[in-house]
Amino acid sequence: MKSTTSQLVVLLIIASILGLVRNIVPANSIDYIGKWRTLSNGDDPIVPPNADKGDPPFISINIAQMEHMAGGAVFIDAREVSEFECGTIPGSVSIPFEYLPDENIDTYVDSALGGLEKDHPTIIFCSGEECDLSLHLARNMQDFGYTNMMIFFGGSREWDNYGLEIERRVECEE
Repeated sequence: MKSTTSQLVVLLIIASILGLVRNIVPANSIDYIGKWRTLSNGDDPIVPPNADKGDPPFISINIAQMEHMAGGAVFIDAREVSEFECGTIPGSVSIPFEYLPDENIDTYVDSALGGLEKDHPTIIFCSGEECDLSLHLARNMQDFGYTNMMIFFGGSREWDNYGLEIERRVECEE
């Protein structure tokens, strides 16, 4: 029994050393100490680390809620349809980024938005911080001439965590 325990400890040490050595490769390395954003009260927007200077502005939960209550902006959910149906910001339009057609993407987006003017206020979101579909969809829409977009990077998860209403079209497991 003692031999098995000592072998296990040796294997864990070797595995840890190999993992640390493997992490030295820069292209796929993981920070040893995470660069996590500090939690806020909702006043500041969540901005992903891969945001670029020309991206649409990122908005906080407070701004997203205010825009939703005002009713002028169209909210666009960039997640898969199944996630959209399980729970989304009420009144949102589903444009699943990962399922955009290979050709005529601009026509597809225009159709999904019902011919909405390209300068109409739109707010694009997905699941939250671990999801960058909203950022990619917004970049594509910029390329198609949409000019008045904002990205709510906190997404449906932050919306739900703040206790705001979620529209559920089907019952789903958590």
